[in-house]
Amino acid sequence: MLRWLTQKLNPMPKPKVIVIAGTTGVGKSQLSIQIASHVSGEVINSDSMQVYKGVPIITNKHPVLERNNVSHHVMNHVNWDEEYYLHRFEKECLSAIEEIHSRGKIPVIVGGTHYYLQILLSKRVDQKTRVPTTDEQAILDSNDSDAVYGVLQKIDPSIAAKYHPNDTRRVRRMLEIYYTTGQRPSETFAGQKNTLKFDTLFYWIYSKPETLEPRLDSRVDQMMDAGALSELEQLFEFYKNHIYTQDDCEHGVWQVIGFKEFLAWLEKTPGASFDLSVDRMKLRTRQYAKKQVKWIKKMLLPDVKDHLFVLDATDLQKWDQNVAARAMAIVDKFIVSQPIAEEHAPPTLSGLLIDDLSGTSSPKAEKDWNQYVCHTCRDKEDKPLLAIGDKNWQVHLKSRRHRTNSTRAKRQKQHQQWKENKLESSSFG
Repeated sequence: MLRWLTQKLNPMPKPKVIVIAGTTGVGKSQLSIQIASHVSGEVINSDSMQVYKGVPIITNKHPVLERNNVSHHVMNHVNWDEEYYLHRFEKECLSAIEEIHSRGKIPVIVGGTHYYLQILLSKRVDQKTRVPTTDEQAILDSNDSDAVYGVLQKIDPSIAAKYHPNDTRRVRRMLEIYYTTGQRPSETFAGQKNTLKFDTLFYWIYSKPETLEPRLDSRVDQMMDAGALSELEQLFEFYKNHIYTQDDCEHGVWQVIGFKEFLAWLEKTPGASFDLSVDRMKLRTRQYAKKQVKWIKKMLLPDVKDHLFVLDATDLQKWDQNVAARAMAIVDKFIVSQPIAEEHAPPTLSGLLIDDLSGTSSPKAEKDWNQYVCHTCRDKEDKPLLAIGDKNWQVHLKSRRHRTNSTRAKRQKQHQQWKENKLESSSFG
């Protein structure tokens, strides 16, 4: 209803865009084809791995023969020796949206890199007044996360406090804003509102974890049967020929789930095995799905909650009823700018929205950017763990990981004190 009233008050309606979000393995691509076919639309990929050429199995590109002749954009065009950044996606995605609209069709954006969706918000910095100097560009291109973060802290400490030091991609973007506009990002954002550039309908396809995780494991097995190993071997040959290292696995196409997990086996490292590599790939896929849900709840919902509808893909036997039919009923009203009667989430999944609109631990939702450093626990780079936000800090303090590390540290301290006392006693004896 809020969407409808807003449109009635706006004499110049914005062009329409449809977005399909959700974790890997929930059927986003399938729904995108159904929606695009239904509304005379075209698909725009928003998955950071599917932009790379080839390797369709390992990057989960929807089979061409199953696309129902629906055109796809921003896909299969980036070389393996290139790194694909947000600013390039923004340029290509907005260009594709304009092109699709010019043909009287509707863009359907679909993919798992939900970070890319921020380009649909008006809270973006497009006005560039200068080109970074050689030294500034060297900082932007640096892989030293501590150095990059340190520069941002000096330039704009208030905006630096909102990001984790290891979140180099976003930290680098804040520095780029400063270098190209001459204005601190915090000052730029202070006068802006998070409004959508287009009249946008968001779908969030969701599956309960207890059902999704076995499905994801099975999907990895199916990928192996379909030829994923051959694609991994192709990537490995390119990797060897270009003398890449494991550090490069944090960038570009090398981040694709499966390559790093199979790397030891491909390099014939002692102790590595095919089965262990498959298990690691399954584990990372499950972890990635959890991360995607957290990102949607913490970062996407606060900005688009009035425009988002949840679809339940827990039971794939009920896809037509729970996903397709509900999605069509919603989009039919959206296309003609009529009020959408459907609830934003089915009753069984309403907690997904309620939790994040009230009791969320998201710093973004509560404007809580306090940083806390835990010297007892370490992150994946073996640095003291950093938590952003009071609630996240409290969650960490109560976690099993922190309690275990605290107990271990206490015992080590007691043991060290015992050794010192014993040594002192022997010296007097």
